[in-house]
Amino acid sequence: MAARLRPVLGAGVIAATLLLAGCAEALPLAPPTRTTPPPHSVTGVPTVPDIKGGSAATVTLKGFSAYERASLRIRNISCQGVAVGSGFAVAPRVIVTNRHVVDGATALQIQTYDGRDRRVDTAGAATFADLAIVRLADDLPATLPLATSNPKPGDAITVVGYPGGGELKTSRGKVLRYGADIVGQSDEPMIINDAPIEHGSSGSPLVDSGGRVVGVAYAGKPEGPYWAVPVQLLRQIIDKPSEVGPIPPCE
Repeated sequence: MAARLRPVLGAGVIAATLLLAGCAEALPLAPPTRTTPPPHSVTGVPTVPDIKGGSAATVTLKGFSAYERASLRIRNISCQGVAVGSGFAVAPRVIVTNRHVVDGATALQIQTYDGRDRRVDTAGAATFADLAIVRLADDLPATLPLATSNPKPGDAITVVGYPGGGELKTSRGKVLRYGADIVGQSDEPMIINDAPIEHGSSGSPLVDSGGRVVGVAYAGKPEGPYWAVPVQLLRQIIDKPSEVGPIPPCE
């Protein structure tokens, strides 16, 4: 279901907008895949085709891990067309994804692992990193706990998301080191890892061996490595709503 966005208002409007300049060109993997703009309906809201994936009638909990059940497929409907990305639930009605996944959205379409649509209530972007919070009007089937500390180099990680807006995909790797933000949006060190991601994987969780979120995937090079926002930065926007501002409008 595509829902019109009701932006979250708050501090940091100017910062949230300026930090986005040029990020699409700097991200070889992170920007959601763009598709041909769909025809517009009479109301001016783009008509969005059904998202590929299983239906609630044919997919069961059997065989799905907790982090797969908590992963979400996201479509961003904007004046530039339709873009796809990934996200995950941290509370029954709260999703985490990347800021560039929701940038410029006129409407967002959210779908669970078993093909169920969820209605969007509000969406907001972090002012200091490529993170966003989306709040829903309906409960989600599963949530993921956040780790209390950032992962260490050598720690094993699993990344789960919807590359290309298609089927749920899982990749595994390890934390290599910490380094500068590849797109220059944050002064904080970012996780550099070797768990492969693709276009549309942006917003996927990095999960540790205990099933806890330790980071949020957002960028990478075609053959690796890949970048993720550490969980302690994610905790800042969850614990401090003032760190979340409105998403930049479509231009």
